[in-house]
Amino acid sequence: MAAPPASTVLQHPERIHPALWRASQLAPARRAVVSTGHEALDRELPGGGWPLGTLIELLSERPGIGELLLLRPALAALDPRRLILLIDPPHPPSMQCWANWGLQPRRLAWLRAGTAPERLWAAEQAVRHDVCAALLCWVGPASGQALLRLQRLARSGHSLLILLRPRSAARQASPAALRLSLEPSPQGLSLGILKRRGPALPEAIVIHLYSDALDLPAPAPARAWRPARAGRPLAALYAASGHS
Repeated sequence: MAAPPASTVLQHPERIHPALWRASQLAPARRAVVSTGHEALDRELPGGGWPLGTLIELLSERPGIGELLLLRPALAALDPRRLILLIDPPHPPSMQCWANWGLQPRRLAWLRAGTAPERLWAAEQAVRHDVCAALLCWVGPASGQALLRLQRLARSGHSLLILLRPRSAARQASPAALRLSLEPSPQGLSLGILKRRGPALPEAIVIHLYSDALDLPAPAPARAWRPARAGRPLAALYAASGHS
């Protein structure tokens, strides 16, 4: 059987091996994915969504800028029979907020683990026993060995595994398959893709989370000022924060 022309091989390297792809293209999905619920972001992720069974990092200067609103569609799309585990969130979870989002509060488990090594150890145990549909762990400094161990364990399951870390962690190499930087924008978040299986993305992705975030009253004397409507986002819709 004749070998395919070299031009065809260069255009379709996956014909040689499924783990190969052109550097100018997004890699084909090697794991199951769940849609992010945001078309602009899905278009820029291999497979068209958050990869399951692998490590994802979201990096921001501070918590409460809308990261859980960003994850809300994916959390709602996961298996409703399995837990969503939060490890050391910066604020106590608000059960009413989760219920308003259509997420059953009985699915939510909240764990206070303590130090960074203890948080990662707790995450490892949850991933090892495959008990969660999604695991979100807030952690700062982390050893490369602990991250690699978590990534290897993740491959044996199908959980949405996300570490929420400070922006300074971007200076540290990570085995995470996907790393995003998050910055607040007037109507939601501005996302930078720091690492993905594909070419670099030079421009940020703007995700609209708050449809009325710019609908603010014009400057007026204090007595004429009208408050924002009920249900405004901000950190109060930091799903789980109860923070306002």
